[in-house]
Amino acid sequence: MKKWMLTLAAFVLIMVMTGCRETGYSMDRADVKAHIMPDGDLYVEELFTYSFQGSFKGTTRYVAADHNDIEFFEAYAPPKGKKLGEFSYENLERLKTEWDKDNDTYYTYNAAKDEVKQVYYRYRIHQAAVKYSDIGKLDWSFFKKNEQDIANVTVDVYLPSSYNPANVHAFLHDRTGGKLTTGGESAAHYENPELSQYGDAEIRIFFPQEQMPLMVESDDQVSYQKLLASEQKYQERIDARDAFMQKADGPIQALIVISLFGSVMYSLSWRKIKAWLSRREVTEEELQQLDPLLKSYIWRKGKLKQKDFVAGLISLKRRGLVTVKEVSASKRFLEEPTAPDMTLQFTYHGTLEQLNEADHHLIQWLFSKRNNTWVFQLDSVAGPTFKEKEHPERLTYYRQAAKKHEERFKEWKKIISNIEPYSREVRINKLSGWLVPLMVIIHYGLLLYLFYADAASRLEVILVAVIVGIFGVVACLKHRSKLWIILYFVACFAAGSQLAYEKVADNYLILALCSMLFAVLVPRHVLSATMLRYRYALKAWKKKVKKGDDFWTGSETDVERNAENAVLIGMIPEYMKNMNTKRQEGATAYAAAVPILFSVNILSSLQYTQSNLNFTPPSSSTGSGSSYSASGGSGGGGGTGAF
Repeated sequence: MKKWMLTLAAFVLIMVMTGCRETGYSMDRADVKAHIMPDGDLYVEELFTYSFQGSFKGTTRYVAADHNDIEFFEAYAPPKGKKLGEFSYENLERLKTEWDKDNDTYYTYNAAKDEVKQVYYRYRIHQAAVKYSDIGKLDWSFFKKNEQDIANVTVDVYLPSSYNPANVHAFLHDRTGGKLTTGGESAAHYENPELSQYGDAEIRIFFPQEQMPLMVESDDQVSYQKLLASEQKYQERIDARDAFMQKADGPIQALIVISLFGSVMYSLSWRKIKAWLSRREVTEEELQQLDPLLKSYIWRKGKLKQKDFVAGLISLKRRGLVTVKEVSASKRFLEEPTAPDMTLQFTYHGTLEQLNEADHHLIQWLFSKRNNTWVFQLDSVAGPTFKEKEHPERLTYYRQAAKKHEERFKEWKKIISNIEPYSREVRINKLSGWLVPLMVIIHYGLLLYLFYADAASRLEVILVAVIVGIFGVVACLKHRSKLWIILYFVACFAAGSQLAYEKVADNYLILALCSMLFAVLVPRHVLSATMLRYRYALKAWKKKVKKGDDFWTGSETDVERNAENAVLIGMIPEYMKNMNTKRQEGATAYAAAVPILFSVNILSSLQYTQSNLNFTPPSSSTGSGSSYSASGGSGGGGGTGAF
């Protein structure tokens, strides 16, 4: 888990560093003049100013229209010192352009290196406007799919002939900013000191249909009054957006404080601090006398792993219910150079009626009856050797065996969690049972409110409601699994990143991360005060093993119990390394250790068996390598920018 979390943190850091890296160019200005033609076409002229740092082949432009509706697209090198409208395309140097159908982007070849450069575009969109019986309408997304922000944007939309300003209504659909005015020389004037790359920048203009005398009237029956009322209602939502979003900012900040406070309380609770401070009061004798299975159970905090079935066997041995002896490994391992030559054989001589429910299940699961005696050989549950992996039928057998082993293990683990002393010493945290649904409901309701307050489209709200809702339902149903609540907050973070109101959106993203941290830190199981002390004592012993200064008294019992701890908490390799070192230092002590249960050979066998429980054979299917090609000069994901 720690390695996984470190890997995730490193990945996030890399993504952040990559996102913060300089792009090498900027779009410093964009002036646009668009003319609605009498036939409904839209003729557009644009003058872009770029600043380049480094070498670039040219620039890119995404036009929000079907390629078949773009009658032409041309790019020119404009005259220096001239503004848009002060020159014509005639006699200008025309630049090579190429359309990439894979990303619907025009590529203009105009090499630049460490300089400020301008490009003049002109294009015509077939029947971009629509003519109804009582109104003309233009819906135009003039900038979409931008690779980065565009500074100092101005857009002017002109009607074909003179008009009465009272008969023209224009509305802006861009939650990231910008200002739209009407009544000037142009029918609509838009300006934005910094157009966000995430903005759609869509203008909707309603004007007298007489402005397009050469266009055929649409058969669609559209009510101008309804269209106008709908746009005015949307504009009211935009105007009220600041107030609505600010109402949510206070609660979001309060929830951030609560999440952080909860995280700190769980990380540095007085109960944990007290147990940690008193860990040294747990004597080695007390630690060794603790039942092996209970020791593994508290070490895993109630979440046993498949390899922990060994703890159940050691517990049976400790209680005198089984006898153990060192025997030669199975023939298949003797033929495998990397496999151990020795293993353990466990024998139970009693009747199943004498056992508790968990022991009964363990014996029936692992042991087989031979001559009225229950026997289990440790290496019988190990996966295939390298030689066996060469035979497909053996792979099928071991895959089925591994699946069966997992199923029986889950049954055993469930039984343990419901019997004493395990259910008493490691309890399910009842708080998580209602805390997860509460967090899901709060974030779900908050997200829907934020999207509505942010004047998001109905489609966006529905998508958030459905997608985040699905993750929320699963997280509630599987509230004992931290994976699903983490995935839920990942979905919330992804949805929150689509909010356009940056200040509140940023605070919500912080809240999503803080809530995720809180959900991770809330334990699914709570250890009793005594067991918490024992767990910290085991951690202290683990540190000793890692440092190589664990005790070596020469006593057979101490050596065996220390090796037992190494098996139970997954420290076999480190303990064996120390054991081999001590063998060199004290031959007498090592000689005393060999006859007992956990010698070097037996530890190797245990490690091998525990590491080869789960087996999934490699896929026999083969796939061809993927390839990528793009026409033109793409080399990027398309959009408005440079390459």
